[in-house]
Amino acid sequence: MSTGTVSRYLNGGHWVSPASSESVRRAIEETGYVANTTARQLRTGRSGTVAFLIDERPAKFFDDPNFETLVAGVSDALSAVDMSMVMLLAGDAENVRRVEKFLRTSGVDGAVTISVHPRHHLLERVLDTRVPLVNCGFPRSLETRVSYVAADEAQGATLMAHHLLEQGATHVGVIAGPEDSPGGSLRRDAFQTIIDESGQAEIVTVLHGDYTRSSGRRLGTEALTASPHIDAIFAGSDAMAAGVLDAARDLGRPVPDSLIVGGFDDSAFATGADVPLTTIHQPFDQISTELVSVLQREISDGYRSAVTVPVKLVERLSTKRPTTHGGRTPPCRWDPRQRTSHPQVAP
Repeated sequence: MSTGTVSRYLNGGHWVSPASSESVRRAIEETGYVANTTARQLRTGRSGTVAFLIDERPAKFFDDPNFETLVAGVSDALSAVDMSMVMLLAGDAENVRRVEKFLRTSGVDGAVTISVHPRHHLLERVLDTRVPLVNCGFPRSLETRVSYVAADEAQGATLMAHHLLEQGATHVGVIAGPEDSPGGSLRRDAFQTIIDESGQAEIVTVLHGDYTRSSGRRLGTEALTASPHIDAIFAGSDAMAAGVLDAARDLGRPVPDSLIVGGFDDSAFATGADVPLTTIHQPFDQISTELVSVLQREISDGYRSAVTVPVKLVERLSTKRPTTHGGRTPPCRWDPRQRTSHPQVAP
């Protein structure tokens, strides 16, 4: 059997007959053959390795279950196409510089970036290395230069806005993500548009956190203290929504009886909360698969892609208010002088 036939089998089996494929497979099993990756790299110019770059400090990375989910998903998707992954945390200017040096010298085939902050210019520096790149999330201001895979931020916020309105929300607080992040602006803007156009509710306050539980608690306390009549809060992540639940408990605002709360992600923060959170489900398994698929096209032919993945609303206890016998959810009337509240039907 020719070396060409064996090579074609090892590189995907194209143009190899079933009989030849079976012969090569048996030979590999009998000899214990393992491909020499160094030799393959010299022959093809590819290492079979992808850099997964997260523009966060270690503390933030380990605090957010979404990162773990995406790392595992991308790793599995790469394994399925016989590729490996090395993970790097940027998080500050010095580490971004190290990441850039690594990309220029390591011979990786491509890079996946996530949670990039404009102030670090990570995307621009990766582009300068000419390493094929795909970003997880909408790369604001660089969408014409960078391939990306993003959950439909606007769709998710729109679904949540309609849901809170259906539950009788009239005075709404928003705790969005960082203003320099796509989620922090796209989710906020889409949500606010629906509320403003509804004619039945108003946005009382808009605050920006950092997607952590501690910021959700701090800003939730600030919002509920400054505007005690708030009866609904949309938080731009489940972690921040869990922090809002903490703040509501501290202030004697039972959820969902006197305050309804919605999050975004459908992470462990949503399912593990004392009051399980209504949230927007991001299909991280599909996002991970699409990231690898888009990157493969970038690596093979330089084809730039933009993929938006649909999301869906998952309703749980945090927004399930009691209904009247007519089936309509009454708006909540909260008296800040009391430590409890009771839904009342508007006259």
